[in-house]
Amino acid sequence: MAEQTFRLPDLGEGLTEAQLVTWRVEEGGQVEVNEPLCDVETAKAVVVIPSPWAGTIQKLHARPGESVAVGSALVTIAAQGAPAPVEPLPAESVEATPSTLVGYGPGAGPPAGIRRRARVAPSTPQMGSDVRAAPFVRQLAKERGVDLAALTGSGPGGRITRADVEGAASPVAATSAAAAASTTDGERRISVVGIRKAIARQMVRSVTTIPQFTEFAVFDATKLLAARERQKQSGRSMTPLPYFILALVKAVRAFPLMNSSWDEAHDEIVVKQPINVGIAVNTSQGLLVPVLRGAERLDLMAIADQAARLIEGARAGTLKPVEMSGGTITITNVGASGPVETGTPIISPTECCVGAFGAIKPRPMVIDGKVVARSGAWISISVDHRIVDGALATEFLTALVGELETSRA
Repeated sequence: MAEQTFRLPDLGEGLTEAQLVTWRVEEGGQVEVNEPLCDVETAKAVVVIPSPWAGTIQKLHARPGESVAVGSALVTIAAQGAPAPVEPLPAESVEATPSTLVGYGPGAGPPAGIRRRARVAPSTPQMGSDVRAAPFVRQLAKERGVDLAALTGSGPGGRITRADVEGAASPVAATSAAAAASTTDGERRISVVGIRKAIARQMVRSVTTIPQFTEFAVFDATKLLAARERQKQSGRSMTPLPYFILALVKAVRAFPLMNSSWDEAHDEIVVKQPINVGIAVNTSQGLLVPVLRGAERLDLMAIADQAARLIEGARAGTLKPVEMSGGTITITNVGASGPVETGTPIISPTECCVGAFGAIKPRPMVIDGKVVARSGAWISISVDHRIVDGALATEFLTALVGELETSRA
């Protein structure tokens, strides 16, 4: 045996660090090739890191909750044989077929005769096979004193999510956790790592590097709601979001400059061909933006299906990093969680435009010279002024309102 130190790899998204969520192994224990070592939370998702070697765990170099830089020592193993090429796995699927771990090159999976098996460390609660929850959710349940077997999961396929655990946490556990995080003078400090740190950096980058302005409009949602009702009567119920996305895509087709980015290195505008719509989702981890790729090729039903899958995956913490990158324009429904009229959304860096939709509700409108109550909502767009001037933004917003007001099932 030879001691080998495994270092945190670049997980494929150019990330510089990740937060260690939980260990799946313990010092002195045995590990097999491709067996899960730990869960880490990146700026994009929770990822399972598998072992490149079989052997004995000599030393764990980080504690759960700590931030680990890419290239830093993660674990030392008294290893048998050479490294096996494997890849980081999404937290919900530790039995997927391995291919490549960044830094080890392409390969064909584990050597013959070695069978992968999911092994849970003693620190992770043992649950029945009928309980579906990612490892970091199980760890959270243990810390909060929540019995996962007693919960009904709200995630895809009945998967138990972080939000489910936090909602079921006992007042005693919550109080104890809050007290532990409080200082003697009454302050409470929260470690900013992983997704929250990435959000902070992106927002600072946006407002300090992109000269952006916002325009507002109100649209009549009468036909949109009528189309929703027809879909409901035909057996398909959906939120307004798919209609928003479809209208956005149609407006972008008419004004492709809205689907572009500013290349700072070359002072060029890069107009993107695919329309990859980022969908801002409020989760227990913070604001996540899964990306609906190739939206220009999808009809309303396909948009609804894919958007629902992405939103559920974001809230369950089961999306892969690649599913939350590559957006070309973003949409956020600020009225989905309450009676919010509108807002001034912040552009995601590398994009030109973000649209925000407020709550649809009855409001006074002038129709044929008469004031009547019609269902409507505010919509706002923030745009990169380096790429788009006010006149073009107004034309785009007008086209977007027109698409929304002529929505059909």
